[in-house]
Amino acid sequence: MNSRERIAYLRGLLDFMPKEEKETKIYSAIVEALDSLASDMEEHAKLLDLQREDYDSLADEVSDLQESVYDLEESLGAESDEDYGGEVEDESDEDGESTESYISMTCPSCAYSFYYKYEEGKENEKLVCPSCGEEFSRSL
Repeated sequence: MNSRERIAYLRGLLDFMPKEEKETKIYSAIVEALDSLASDMEEHAKLLDLQREDYDSLADEVSDLQESVYDLEESLGAESDEDYGGEVEDESDEDGESTESYISMTCPSCAYSFYYKYEEGKENEKLVCPSCGEEFSRSL
């Protein structure tokens, strides 16, 4: 029997047993109920310790992941949020010739963000959104 069942049994003894027989049976039922409660409390304490260990382990893993992401960002040279938007330029080739540059655009229809190759002199050209296919003009 679990603790709740033992306590219900004890309540039944108190309510329905004749006064002459109550004392011995009631005391033994009380002791059994208390033993059951104590063992239930020990089981719950063990479960809480296991959950605490799981939580600590998960917190350690998250901390390790944060460090890994930070290291990766440093290796990529991403030191601020400014590195993720705006104009992106390729590095010069070995001869030092001009490089290609890309500009970030957002479609006015579906709000899809994408990069396209920027070419001087074509500031008013029409662009086609790769997501929805809507045509719109590029304006800086």
